[in-house]
Amino acid sequence: MISNNEYRILGVNKNEDISTIKIAFRKLASKYHPDKNKDDIHAKKLFLKINSAYEKIVEYKKNG
Repeated sequence: MISNNEYRILGVNKNEDISTIKIAFRKLASKYHPDKNKDDIHAKKLFLKINSAYEKIVEYKKNG
């Protein structure tokens, strides 16, 4: 089961389809990508959280 935290990180709700989740992921990943925020360590940590949340949600939705 996926916690609400993963959905909250991506800014989507549990009822969204995978394509909507993917769009939200891409926007956030682009915004917080380490190459765009070289001096911001918090952006790198957030980028890793975004990636992890996306992977967990997609895996859950596919195998759910």
